[in-house]
Amino acid sequence: MRKNIVRQEVATTSNRVTLDLDRHVPYFFTYISNKLSRGASDTYRKHFGLGITEWRVMGVLAGMPDISANQIISAIGLDKGAVSRGLHVLEQERLVTSEPDPKDNRSRIMRLSKSGNALHDRIIVAALAREKRLLSTLSPEEVEILIVCLRKLRANVPYVNAYDPLDPAPGKRRK
Repeated sequence: MRKNIVRQEVATTSNRVTLDLDRHVPYFFTYISNKLSRGASDTYRKHFGLGITEWRVMGVLAGMPDISANQIISAIGLDKGAVSRGLHVLEQERLVTSEPDPKDNRSRIMRLSKSGNALHDRIIVAALAREKRLLSTLSPEEVEILIVCLRKLRANVPYVNAYDPLDPAPGKRRK
């Protein structure tokens, strides 16, 4: 039987509550995400002429061709402006093509062009090598546990983002 582990998430100094950055999970996500994104963007710009946002859009389109910009936004969790700018760059570089959505004239269906697919196939090698380096300190079992935990946390994001400090009756927690 596993015990629930209660951990100290805050440090108290001079009657003031502050974050303990060695234990605060959102800090780790922010730090790791920002550093990885900056490193990937620098690498991809230097070697492939694209930044991280364009690469993320390409990655989604490679696995999910013929989708709208709104579907890309949902898939990668970036804001509309960032995805729109990324798509604009990819269209200017002729890496993405689009056509009107036959089901919705206000929307366009996006897909990688032949040159977009070829560039994706070059960048994915670097992306997977970077991931391998990131995970190199974990055993295969730890990687699987991490993925399970990350999926659970991803599913819990709407619950977290629904938090309102002024709400006296917060919603139910997800399991």
